[in-house]
Amino acid sequence: MKRFISLLLVFVLTLGITTPAAFAAEEERLPIVYIRGNGEPLYDADGNELTADSGDGSVEMEEIVESVVNILKPFVTEGMLFDKWDNYGKAVYEEIAPLFADTGLDENGNAKNGTGVSPEQLAKSEMDAQGSWHYDMHIEYEFCFDWRLSPYDHVDRLHQYVLDVMKATGKTQVSMYGRCLGGGLLMAYLEKYGHLGHIKNVLFVDVLSNGSDIISKTFSGKLEFDADYLENYVGQLDYCEKTNKGIGFAFPELLNEIVFQTMDYFNQINAVDALLCGLERLYSRLYKALIPALLHAMGYATQVNYWTCVYEEDMDEALDLIFGTEGTETRTKYKGLIDKILYYRERVSSDLPGFYDQLTENGIWFGFTAKYGYLAMLPIVKNERTPGDSLVNIESAAFGATAADMGTQLSEEYINARIAEGNGKYISPDKMVDLSTSYCPDRTWVLKNAHHDEFQPVFPIIYEFLDGTRETVDTVSAGTQFMIFNPETREVAEMTESNCADLAFMSTAEKNPTFVTMIKSYFSLCIMFFRFLVKLITGEVDFGSLFG
Repeated sequence: MKRFISLLLVFVLTLGITTPAAFAAEEERLPIVYIRGNGEPLYDADGNELTADSGDGSVEMEEIVESVVNILKPFVTEGMLFDKWDNYGKAVYEEIAPLFADTGLDENGNAKNGTGVSPEQLAKSEMDAQGSWHYDMHIEYEFCFDWRLSPYDHVDRLHQYVLDVMKATGKTQVSMYGRCLGGGLLMAYLEKYGHLGHIKNVLFVDVLSNGSDIISKTFSGKLEFDADYLENYVGQLDYCEKTNKGIGFAFPELLNEIVFQTMDYFNQINAVDALLCGLERLYSRLYKALIPALLHAMGYATQVNYWTCVYEEDMDEALDLIFGTEGTETRTKYKGLIDKILYYRERVSSDLPGFYDQLTENGIWFGFTAKYGYLAMLPIVKNERTPGDSLVNIESAAFGATAADMGTQLSEEYINARIAEGNGKYISPDKMVDLSTSYCPDRTWVLKNAHHDEFQPVFPIIYEFLDGTRETVDTVSAGTQFMIFNPETREVAEMTESNCADLAFMSTAEKNPTFVTMIKSYFSLCIMFFRFLVKLITGEVDFGSLFG
């Protein structure tokens, strides 16, 4: 009996020691505030959800023809003949702007006609901050905001949100992570309130706020044309359409096949280079009218949060292109908006290394996650061959990383130099990425063959990093520094030399066309057009469905 009582006492004492420790580990977990990008739906003042096209979605063939004629008329009669493109730009704007009229902002970067994020969703976000909700045993709060506006339009409300979360949870600190366009708001918040000591750990997840080629080079008009890249891009569209990934501007299946087969044949007969050379010369003549017209018509020009993604090196040229040079009427009209752009630039993006240095001085432990394996969403942007997740390249997302072009590797000389420096461990197994040059290589995780929309695979790393005290790639158990994602099985594994192959579309372009491959491509093109004609005659396809 005494032995039983002794064993019982030992058990109770052991339980008394280990149980508080277990609860203590749970108690140490901090609440997490999440700031996502542009996924929040927009609504009008009456509570109706807005879309880019405010109509019923149906387009008559006559309307398409009329719009095309309205745009082509000044293109041919004034632009091509006399190199005057102003009326062409106006025609592009007038035909496209009505489709985006309800989602655009005014000349000061403010919402028009009471549009914005649903008041109910905002209220729910504020209410959540008073309580809590759990995701996979982690306490997470999602801050809701109008992603079109300047990040500084939201920082004070976000600060109150953080205070509410701390009060509700009894904590003196929170951890935070931002993704995609949410990076701009996160950085603005940390710039203004990061010194208060409320923030412990921060993770920048595939953020665009370090710069995005797609946005920066488009806003500044620095578009380029490359035949090999273009065919690989079409192959990527084909791959994404078949796997239903919805990345970039994937066409409907039939149209995608037409584009792919035509591009393949043109490449076989070496016609694409000549075609693109002509397009590049034409673009150099008309881009000053076309780019501002498109960006204003679609609303991107007035959405300050997109301007946070413009590289510092491109900012002045982008401002001059989109709003005109200093002293012009357009520049004056948009002064309020430009002031907001420059306000963020002055405090954050003009000196990103200095911004991250300040976070360190404020005692904030931060890191990055980045993805690559996909080509840029647009096939005509400068640096389009830099590996990325389709929207942001790895050199930006993993702030300062070095990368080889897609489908190639870092040179042997470069790799040997890194090894000699003791930085060989930061070279990816596929020899495409070097993280030793990134801002904090020991706090940067990379996932290959995952596009920007793939978010869930990095959840375990996000939560372990944000829960931990000073976690690094050597201490986080949820994943290794270099990982590989299988889009078919949705499994994540450690990247090795044996499993690090590129996705199939990277090998679609025939590098050395021969007579045999040219004939094969020609017959494929003929068969494809014959199938298209049969479907058109039999009524299986119409122009409305062809263009989605």
